[in-house]
Amino acid sequence: MAGDPPLINEATANDQVPQVPFPSTSQASRRATMRGLVWKVKKLVLNSDQTAFHGDTTYPPELKDEATTGTPYSIFSHFIQRIVEESNLYSVKKNVTKPLNLSETELRKFMAILIYMSVIKYPNVRLYWSNTVGFQPIKDIMTVNRFETIRRFLHFNNNEKHLPKEHPQHDRLHKIRPIISHLNEKFALVPMEQKLSIDEQMCATKVAHFMKQYLPNKHHKWGFKLYVMCSVKGYAHKFEIYTGQENERLPDEPDFGPVGNVVVRLARGVPRNINHIIYFDNFYTSVFYLHMLELNLWAK
Repeated sequence: MAGDPPLINEATANDQVPQVPFPSTSQASRRATMRGLVWKVKKLVLNSDQTAFHGDTTYPPELKDEATTGTPYSIFSHFIQRIVEESNLYSVKKNVTKPLNLSETELRKFMAILIYMSVIKYPNVRLYWSNTVGFQPIKDIMTVNRFETIRRFLHFNNNEKHLPKEHPQHDRLHKIRPIISHLNEKFALVPMEQKLSIDEQMCATKVAHFMKQYLPNKHHKWGFKLYVMCSVKGYAHKFEIYTGQENERLPDEPDFGPVGNVVVRLARGVPRNINHIIYFDNFYTSVFYLHMLELNLWAK
């Protein structure tokens, strides 16, 4: 009949992507499965509906006004919270008779001094307040005693919740975990563009720390390694700091190993079925992982 759907060509049906099983915990089983794969050179033909972006890039009300008319400072203020209360709490626990009484305005001044110090280099901190060679903009912002007091009590998380190293749930980033979670929540408020990229980024440092990494191909070779999902414009929608502990998975997510699972975690917040394009290099790539992306089994 004219209204019947067209018949499926058997040869075409056989050319569909093979249903590769998910990796098991056995490496031998993985290798055996890989031997059965057949690679074919085929021309990728996609219609416009498969490539057109169907997402909404409209800013939410809480960010719309500042994104269009606000200053970088007003937008940056969205990402600074909770530090004041944790620092004040920590100071009271250290000495209840001498609370820090840190305010948000004072915290911003403290951070401004840190930014100045990162650009204008002095051999030691106290020289910025020196009567002979001191840096006047910093001297005008805050006294050296107040700066050192804030630096001593600056805190981001409750120490009483920090699990010991021998505990299976011990978090190496416990002291800054609320800041990481808070920043990721705020970053996620900005709508995503169609094209996203996942890669490593170095936070350069000269400090001696067991989590510091060496990446010879990066501009800054020594530092803390971050896994970041960014847009084409360079905006970071989500990030992780590498500690060597990361392998957390949801119950319905296959295990692709520590590296593949990074992409799974970072891409959880990407809206499904609206043709987002995620780029990542061969460091993260495996046949099983690409198959999972194709089937979209982890979509919610």
